[in-house]
Amino acid sequence: MHQLSKLSPLENDKDLLMKIEGLCYRYPDGTPALEQVALQVRAGERIALVGHNGSGKTTLVKHLCGLLSAQQGTIEYKGKGLAAEHLASARLEIGLLFQDPDDQLFGHSLYEDVAFGPRNQGLSEAEVELAVRQAVTSVGLDELLFKPPHALSYGQKKRAALAGLLAMQPEMLILDEPTANLDPLQEQIFIDLLKQYQGTLILISHDLIFLYELCERALVLDGGRVHHDYSLRELVEHRPSLREHGLDFSFRFAESRQQTLTIKDERREVDRGGNPELTLPASSLIVTRDLHYRYPDGTAALQGVDLRIKTGEHVSLVGENGAGKSTLLLSLLGLLPFAGDYHFAGEKIVAGKGRLVWQRTGMVFQDCADQLVCPTCYDEVAFAPRQFGLKEAEVKELVESALNKVKLDGFSARVPLHLSGGERKRLALASVLSLQPQLLILDEPTAGLDPRGEELLLEILRDIDVTLLLVCHDIFFVRELTERTLVMHRGRIALDYSTKDFLADKNLTTLNGLDYTYRNRCALQIKELQHRHEHAHPHKHLHEHPHRHAGQLHSHPHEHEHEHPHSYTHSHDKSGAHQHPVREEYHEHGHPDHERDDHDHSH
Repeated sequence: MHQLSKLSPLENDKDLLMKIEGLCYRYPDGTPALEQVALQVRAGERIALVGHNGSGKTTLVKHLCGLLSAQQGTIEYKGKGLAAEHLASARLEIGLLFQDPDDQLFGHSLYEDVAFGPRNQGLSEAEVELAVRQAVTSVGLDELLFKPPHALSYGQKKRAALAGLLAMQPEMLILDEPTANLDPLQEQIFIDLLKQYQGTLILISHDLIFLYELCERALVLDGGRVHHDYSLRELVEHRPSLREHGLDFSFRFAESRQQTLTIKDERREVDRGGNPELTLPASSLIVTRDLHYRYPDGTAALQGVDLRIKTGEHVSLVGENGAGKSTLLLSLLGLLPFAGDYHFAGEKIVAGKGRLVWQRTGMVFQDCADQLVCPTCYDEVAFAPRQFGLKEAEVKELVESALNKVKLDGFSARVPLHLSGGERKRLALASVLSLQPQLLILDEPTAGLDPRGEELLLEILRDIDVTLLLVCHDIFFVRELTERTLVMHRGRIALDYSTKDFLADKNLTTLNGLDYTYRNRCALQIKELQHRHEHAHPHKHLHEHPHRHAGQLHSHPHEHEHEHPHSYTHSHDKSGAHQHPVREEYHEHGHPDHERDDHDHSH
């Protein structure tokens, strides 16, 4: 198969591709989103666009690709204003991957979705087919070419949306939170694809480990302004800057606070040939036996799930995208017509009639916008208690308690959709805590959160006394919050063991190809950078300078002072203060061509 020719590149890969000056933008309610943004992007650059939730990153990239027009200021692409006919042509050369892939998948099949862009570029049907097949092959979705996008797993949808952009061979590729909700294998696919991409790359992400693999330059937005513009290495080295902008993930380097209690100190596969009768120990909150579910197209999502969760347990559920985790959660909520036996708190649950489960279970979705429906934060948290007929005085008490638990005191009158991403996540958590549930289910709770938001959420969850079922690709949260881990694979719970043993299992990749440890390795590299950095300071050198005088060879020491950077590995004293080794005033330092320098020595 021959390769499609790429769009004509700029004559010089150092040429200015995009220039922004004085860009300002306000939302319809008057809230400022961008303030006097000045920015230059050169062809071939790989830029990390970072900042805390609400700093203006997504609004900025919507201007870069022409989805939003500048209210004030100028945006130039290849030397021309991003407007009229030039805007129309630029949109065919600039690709934006939304954070939620459902926002850009709309075709009847994967083929139609990926073909949409090339067709708008004016390619012939033969060229379109070639572009589609090359793009779909690059993201590893060949076998799903004619499957409806809505029937794909989340990770497959993300790759399908990327294929739709790659098929257009864009000169600039912009990705908004590309790793959100992805398993480690899908993350690696994205890393490999983006390393091969030859155009200009701009990545919005709170995942500095992912960005460190791909980007050289870091733009830090704060309050709608470009606050810093320097190398990504300089950013990750400097903890004060990370902390200032809500990006410091150093809390992940702390020693584990995982509970010492473990379920069983060995790896074991789930028994599938035992007694078919369903036993219900008094301590069990959830017990399922041989749970099955098929999607309308016949795809088996659950294939005989046997599960038991004790009251008060903290359990994590991990596995690749498409393993069946979200389907299992919806079945446990009684929202899907599953087949098999399911008991909650000793009572049998019938599919589609899970009122008992709904009243005693709270679930926070991956995208909390899917469950925020009220005009104020108070009404949002009060919604569930009101549905179960509680008196308003009791509702008020529950609302205030739930908002206090998630550190949203004083937010009662705020509009949920005007909150930052981290605040919305905590509001969604408060809305399910208001019923004081026996079981709390969290589906990818860290998705879209900046490190500051993650640290705050972790602090909150540690203080909530409830049976916890955590579905998460973030192994740090798995380690910190749960003592038991279930590994799901192809619709089954394949492994059930203590979280301690899960983290120590070096053979886990043989089950589903997932490497749950690579992020730890990358984090340790950044940790080392933070501890080893350069400082420049004035210092002195003593030199012996031999010379001949009246037939005699003389050598006189003389002093030389200048400044250059030195590398230090810092330490911390007992109070936690930052320390560097005591530097010597004099040290050895080579000086090329020193003999040619003029010297005046008294003798």
